[in-house]
Amino acid sequence: MDNIKLNVDFRNFVNWKDSKNRSEHVLDRMQSRGIGRQQILDAITKGSKTIHEDKSIIAEFRWYKVAYREIRIGSIRKIYPITVMVA
Repeated sequence: MDNIKLNVDFRNFVNWKDSKNRSEHVLDRMQSRGIGRQQILDAITKGSKTIHEDKSIIAEFRWYKVAYREIRIGSIRKIYPITVMVA
């Protein structure tokens, strides 16, 4: 089984120039919707997924959706949430 590393605070991610804004956005959405890190991990591991053209993934689980990007490094899945939505 792959190890999952959830990185909500990805301010130093080089490929996204607006990574600070993304980080603040996802943290704000998590707080306003009452969703924590464990709920995001539940959506990623147990939820149904849809892949968009820009390679972002939408995981829907229970009453919420999580949009994220995934980068695989060996057996590690690095997860970078983009936003959290109510389903």
